[in-house]
Amino acid sequence: MQQILKDGFDALALPFTEEMSNRFRKYYDCLTEKNAVMNLTSIEGEADTARLHFLDCAALCSVYNFSGASVIDVGTGAGFPGLPLKIAKPDISLTLLDSHNKRISFLKDTCTELGLEDVR
Repeated sequence: MQQILKDGFDALALPFTEEMSNRFRKYYDCLTEKNAVMNLTSIEGEADTARLHFLDCAALCSVYNFSGASVIDVGTGAGFPGLPLKIAKPDISLTLLDSHNKRISFLKDTCTELGLEDVR
């Protein structure tokens, strides 16, 4: 998964750091664990998650400079595209909004696990 992400970020001309790599790995682990008991996404497996979730979301950074922006992800579900954006651009102020409390609980726990700050 890490090589797919590195190659994808390179293709998008975006920086990819070890910290980002570690956070994407932890996010994948949290997502996989919780998806086993709660339907968060039908996309499974490292390669598909890296390409179809993480890189698709990060691709937004190649068309808009989110640095320092306040971003709200309405109907975030499992955190897409908000959390990959936050991992790629840690200086954004992120609000995740979803109508299901169980998803919000998952996102709070995941943000804590990833060490993400300035996420509501």
